[in-house]
Amino acid sequence: MNEFLRKKWEMAGLADDYIFNKVMLDYDICLEVLRRILPDLHIKKIKLPNNQQEFAVAPDAKAVRFDIYTTDEQGNHYDIEMQVADHHNIAKRIRYYQTASSMEAYDKGQPYEQADDSYVIFFCNFDPFQLDQQRYVLHKHIDEIPEQIIEDGQTDILFNVPSLRHDVDPKMQAFLDMIAQRKVEATDPLVVKLKERIAVVKRNRKWRSEYMRRSVYEMDQEMREKKIREGERKIRDGKRELLEGKRELQKGKRELQKGKREIKEGQDRLKEKEQLIQEREQKLHENQQTIIKTSILAMRELNIDETTIRKEIKEKFNLSDKKIKDYFAE
Repeated sequence: MNEFLRKKWEMAGLADDYIFNKVMLDYDICLEVLRRILPDLHIKKIKLPNNQQEFAVAPDAKAVRFDIYTTDEQGNHYDIEMQVADHHNIAKRIRYYQTASSMEAYDKGQPYEQADDSYVIFFCNFDPFQLDQQRYVLHKHIDEIPEQIIEDGQTDILFNVPSLRHDVDPKMQAFLDMIAQRKVEATDPLVVKLKERIAVVKRNRKWRSEYMRRSVYEMDQEMREKKIREGERKIRDGKRELLEGKRELQKGKRELQKGKREIKEGQDRLKEKEQLIQEREQKLHENQQTIIKTSILAMRELNIDETTIRKEIKEKFNLSDKKIKDYFAE
């Protein structure tokens, strides 16, 4: 026997759904637990508890398998569940369990008002609604008048097993303490029966082997689900990285287009400046020509000889012999 599984079996208590189911199959224990949960019903007797009973609301619908299922002498239906892990779907889960249980409460041809009542009871190893309550009792009500309960025969009861509020009846608290493996009053008849029944379950080799096989299956299933979740996470991460890459690519393209526009705008501005410089240089050249021509005419009017004028113009305006020649050829 695997050492880990052996220790798990030895340490398992009522908080383990397998142990819980086998313990609750005991008629007296199941009856007493229901009496403590619902003392106002004054339950006298129940049918022999059935565990792992399966119901399907429709042929193609998801089947639901109850942990412990029974009915009382009044025809009330009871589904008792041990919820070990919080899968954050408790409200929808209760809804489906209640639907399956309620279907059993309606006999063919029976008037609706004669339908039996249905109770779905969850013992949760966590706070199911994170509201710090020890017990949650759920009924339908009118939104506009919250205190007005709709008597449709359906009742959901959830216990927050780890809670230490002690808001429930002491007898009910003793059962919750047994589940949580807290210190309990040894003289409580139910506590005595529970301890004896747990010992009987632990001595049953068939149940122990079944527990081992189920545990191995659950660990394999958990590993597969973990790999699936990891694969889904990697796919999500890959899609997110791909999307980010596309966004970065689009951003790069936009920046490239912006850069191209800025380069073109810069080139256009440079051309404009070059053209402006050319225009200014042309203007200066034209002004210089006018000044030179005016100077030559002025000196000629003063009867200055051509050689002196050429020399004066060449030195003053730093002109080449060719340009001097052009001016005096006019």
